[in-house]
Amino acid sequence: MEKAEDDGDPAARELANKKFWNELHAGFQLAMQMLQEDAHRLGIDLNATDSRAEIVARERQVRRRAARNRPLSRAARDYGLAVQKWFKDSPTFFKARAAELVKEMRLQIGRPLDEAVEIRELLDIVRWYRLFIHVKLERAIGSQAEEETDPELSDRLRDADGSAKIALVGIDRSLAAWAALRPHFPEQEDSILDFLLRLERIRRQAENLFPNARAFVRPGFDENAAR
Repeated sequence: MEKAEDDGDPAARELANKKFWNELHAGFQLAMQMLQEDAHRLGIDLNATDSRAEIVARERQVRRRAARNRPLSRAARDYGLAVQKWFKDSPTFFKARAAELVKEMRLQIGRPLDEAVEIRELLDIVRWYRLFIHVKLERAIGSQAEEETDPELSDRLRDADGSAKIALVGIDRSLAAWAALRPHFPEQEDSILDFLLRLERIRRQAENLFPNARAFVRPGFDENAAR
């Protein structure tokens, strides 16, 4: 923008603004003319209602919706919701177990403090992965569908195997955590056993659907572990 000779003169400022907007409009017209010429040369119909990006986005949305309806995805979602409900219904027996640990501490028997820390850590693991597993498996299923329709993408990226591996890691850790929680909450053995069975079925289905996931090397994680 050109500076007006008299910064204090409103008329001069308005004149400068008009000149700026006129130049901007002329530049816009030139840009549109160039765009139309390039589109014609490339065979692109600017009047078409659907752009390629919109088509790709819709196709991806359809694949993602289909991923949510796969049995594996539904099983993982149902597991997460069941665990969420278990935590919501848990205050009663959590308080009962805490009272037992306090009593043991007063009587100076057992290892109540160590047990309390262990229970807290195990519950944190279960809570952290309860919905994480479903999210990663749904992404893996959706990415697998995308890779199958684009061989070049399959060569460059293995998002499906990477997401599936992270989900499997979460399943492994959750299985271990639930197994360790069983002796701490004997009155919840039936519920915990149900969670273990659910996770085991999910694990087997995931390994069958993504047979290469376990071998997938995650940059910055598995590379360092292998050294």
